[in-house]
Amino acid sequence: MEVMFVEARYNGKISDLFMNKIKEALSQYKKINAVAAIQYIDQMNYVVQNIKEKEFVVIKSKYRAMYPGQILGCDVDAARCEDCDVTLAFTQGVFHLLGIPIKLGKPLLNVDPESETITFIDGKAGDKYRKRVLQAIGTALSAKNVMFVESMKSGQTYGVNLLKEALKKRGTKIFSTISDEINFNRLNEFRDIDVFINTACQRIGIDDMEKLEKPIVNAEDLEPYLLK
Repeated sequence: MEVMFVEARYNGKISDLFMNKIKEALSQYKKINAVAAIQYIDQMNYVVQNIKEKEFVVIKSKYRAMYPGQILGCDVDAARCEDCDVTLAFTQGVFHLLGIPIKLGKPLLNVDPESETITFIDGKAGDKYRKRVLQAIGTALSAKNVMFVESMKSGQTYGVNLLKEALKKRGTKIFSTISDEINFNRLNEFRDIDVFINTACQRIGIDDMEKLEKPIVNAEDLEPYLLK
């Protein structure tokens, strides 16, 4: 079976009234990182091009996203601007956004172009998750037995050969499980595993950490500590 993904862009315009509301929300910030879910890329670009008095940074992800500024539920790399004061996001809901305060600890303003609402999310919103991610990284770096959780789904598996080799050099024993759908109950049966390393969607290593008895960490989060 062949699956085809087709982009669906939102055709609505940013009204002058809503543009003024966005400018007011940005008034206290100087350098702004702009990101968007794919359906609102055009609205993001329009705002960036038409607010001349602010400095905007639009970054292209190193991972799965196709366009500069685009974020996915499993890829918020475009929000990685260290010296930006705030992230200006164009999405609906919070699915695409949660990774930003969790992974980066950055405050953000979420603009919903359809409802014309702006929501502020504090950078501390992800503190609880971020602490658990750091604990899982610490466990992975000292673990005797680790298991890589790999997905068969196209576009999800993150390259892990270098991570596996780096862990082997530390004396870590490597195991892997490959499946089309992650079964957390089955993973809990691997009693001798010290930590799981997720190579599929990054949200598994955050949203589903409560489902596992042992720590789980995303490969992308572990990489900087092993591949320096």
